Amino acid sequence: MKEMIKRIFLVAFILLVLTAISGFFYMQKHPLEGRKTTGKNLNFSGHVSK
Repeated sequence: MKEMIKRIFLVAFILLVLTAISGFFYMQKHPLEGRKTTGKNLNFSGHVSK
């Protein structure tokens, strides 16, 4: 039982680390695209709220 819980936590931790690393590299590769999209979304939400 303890081994199963350890295995589940290990897999979840590895998945979190992988997603964090992939997201970090993606932001490094496409920093302008990310900023542009976030800016558009913020402006769009601002217009909608008004």
